[in-house]
Amino acid sequence: MSKLIASLGASLLLSLPLATHAAEKLNVVSWSGYFSPEILAKFQKQTGVEVTVDSYDSNETLLAKLKQGGTGYDVAIPSHQFIPILVKEQLLERFDPAQEPYYASLIDNLKKPTWDPQGAYSVPFIWGTTSVVLDGARYQGPADSYKVLYEPPKELQGRINMFDSVSDVIDMASLYLNIPLCSEDPKQMQQVLTLLKAQKPFVKTYSSKAGSIRENLAAGEIDMSMFWGGSSMRAREMKPSLKYLYPKEGVLAWVDNMVIPKGSKNPANAKAFIAFLSQPENAALTQNFLKHQSPIKGVEPFLDAGLKDAPELHIPEGTKVVFSQTCGEGAIRLADRLWTNLMR
Repeated sequence: MSKLIASLGASLLLSLPLATHAAEKLNVVSWSGYFSPEILAKFQKQTGVEVTVDSYDSNETLLAKLKQGGTGYDVAIPSHQFIPILVKEQLLERFDPAQEPYYASLIDNLKKPTWDPQGAYSVPFIWGTTSVVLDGARYQGPADSYKVLYEPPKELQGRINMFDSVSDVIDMASLYLNIPLCSEDPKQMQQVLTLLKAQKPFVKTYSSKAGSIRENLAAGEIDMSMFWGGSSMRAREMKPSLKYLYPKEGVLAWVDNMVIPKGSKNPANAKAFIAFLSQPENAALTQNFLKHQSPIKGVEPFLDAGLKDAPELHIPEGTKVVFSQTCGEGAIRLADRLWTNLMR
């Protein structure tokens, strides 16, 4: 992770390939709240292409949408560990972005990454960490471990949100229990289930919708939640007493990537949109809006001042950082059974 941050440097200013006039539409599906009206309006003004955005709140939901077929999406933004799954399921178009000029603007550690080693199917859009945010005005006790989430003190019981995402919830629990990610050991998954079932009475909601989580934190409807670093910063801007934790067990890391779903009806517009978002100035607009870290070199001159010293974006030295992994079929089956059991 430190290498990722250190590799941010100067960037090439690249020209944007314009979309063809034949197709003036672009259908995007992404995590909820990922695009500001400003950046969509800028793209439409520059290309004449009107963007429609649909949303999902988990990678599993996106996978189901794409497997159903006939969705008409031109661009999607799955997390890195789902890229190999989507490729294996033949749900993505190969468009070889590594051969495009804008690919040179990516920070070095994210060029041809392990989840897309040829740079054939995806372009990093945004990256960051997943941990816990809590209201320091509500609870002032120890918060150096995920124990505060799984064995919450009375002040926080019944005031917790957990993600509605099988992979995220199991990954964080595994990190706390020191169990390998994507475990295929039924005994280890039973440990995870036991932990989550014991926690469930203290959980008010299961949601991965960033906007709703922020609003509920700000309004005091909940006081602690699994959350992403940049989203936590946006929540803190609404309620200064919120703080993002770096537990001793470590934090999870993720990279969300732009891909073109199989059967896209507007592939030229999709490629133009991806190239547009990969320019430093536009990538900075995305970072200013989402507050997560950018994978593009040269964004610094365009960033808001508040991002430069935000604790949510600067991982303390010595923090264990664990990237989510692509699980095998055995682990996926165990995880699905665990989730079904938990949600009963």
